[in-house]
Amino acid sequence: MKKKLSWIIAGGIAGVSFASLLWAADAPPPKPPHALDGSWRWTFTMPDGTTARPKLVLSVEDGKLTGTTSFRSDTEMPITNAVLKGDQLSFQVIRERDGQPIITTYSGKWDSNAIKGKIQSNWAGKTQSYDWEALRGHHGVEGTWRWMVRFGRGEFPVRVELEQSGETLTGSMPAGGGRTRQKTPIQNGVFTNGVVYFEIERNRFGSDEKFITMYEGLQTGDTLTGWTSYTNFDGELIEDPWKAKRVD
Repeated sequence: MKKKLSWIIAGGIAGVSFASLLWAADAPPPKPPHALDGSWRWTFTMPDGTTARPKLVLSVEDGKLTGTTSFRSDTEMPITNAVLKGDQLSFQVIRERDGQPIITTYSGKWDSNAIKGKIQSNWAGKTQSYDWEALRGHHGVEGTWRWMVRFGRGEFPVRVELEQSGETLTGSMPAGGGRTRQKTPIQNGVFTNGVVYFEIERNRFGSDEKFITMYEGLQTGDTLTGWTSYTNFDGELIEDPWKAKRVD
């Protein structure tokens, strides 16, 4: 049997309010995400007085803390020497300037919504210390997610904008990868135990016939990994891999 993520949707497919998502018998239940998993942001004042909003993406697996940090999308660096003990964490980011290592150490106390502590860095030639407060960048799966879809010999971008209230997801999918103002609302959106499910209903090209694409995936930080399912013109159920990244 092909190994894939597969969920039984409690209550059916259309016209209901979903109460829960259950794993099929041939798949193990997902582990709930760690409270540190996901995006964190804070405001940093540069030497010239301008401000930046760095991004920290953390993941915890089997007690091990990993992640990346960046000032902009093209400056992503892995964290190193990460330590997680209870509600205390620390890690370093090592960059290079003029052939010399610039070592920045982050440490603090965390809860599910904030990390408060200190940043120590030798970027100015000597070690200096600053207060640090990073706030949760997103709650759960809210945000803008993007992935590529293959059609014929090419690929085109797709994105969905999600908002979360408890286990309920709302949002929309812009047409044309977001290049137009037309947006299709998602339906039957649910987020339970790290599992995302929602549907998009559209007309088939050149007809009034409706078709539904179902999206289901497991969240790991800023990544959704799973499957999309839809029925083609021949009535065949198609299942394609789905890997989306949170871009905002």
